[in-house]
Amino acid sequence: MDLAQTQLLVLKALDGTEFDRGRLMEHLRPRLVLWAAGRLSPALRAKIEPDDVAQETLMAIHRGIERFKGRDHRAFLGWVFKIAENRIRDMADHFGAQKRQPVVPRVDLAQTTASVVAARREEVDKVARALPALAEDYRQVISLRRFEEREVKEIAEIMDRSENAVRVLYCRALKALRSAMALPEDEGPPG
Repeated sequence: MDLAQTQLLVLKALDGTEFDRGRLMEHLRPRLVLWAAGRLSPALRAKIEPDDVAQETLMAIHRGIERFKGRDHRAFLGWVFKIAENRIRDMADHFGAQKRQPVVPRVDLAQTTASVVAARREEVDKVARALPALAEDYRQVISLRRFEEREVKEIAEIMDRSENAVRVLYCRALKALRSAMALPEDEGPPG
């Protein structure tokens, strides 16, 4: 998830065609799935999948992208993750109130081959299964750095740690994530 690529896709989507918006949505999907996997509580995760959160978020972004005013991709990602937070909150409220939810047809925004989509989804699923098993600090630092693309200095302020401590925590979090992903699917992460 290259910063330069994200910036280019955001600028093209804001100024461009439906095709450019679709490319941005496709770029954001894996990031949103992984972010949601780290944010969903176990109770909510039993009712919805991280992919559902990503899909709802992408639909909201697609419908409302004209309302985003700005040119900076970090501001855009902040807007995206605020929408995702609101979607999770809405879903939690919905299931907490035991309301009936109408079936919303999925909009397929993918524009790549089926095999590429399948391979990408398999990798995203592996990470999504491993993320909830990580310690809260590990999930938070991965989310802030990789999904929200925040700078180390900003993460240090959010987590109330030194920049060096954040770097060390991030390295340890990635190592723990790799270990959790290496476990056989039926075994699952320890804990």
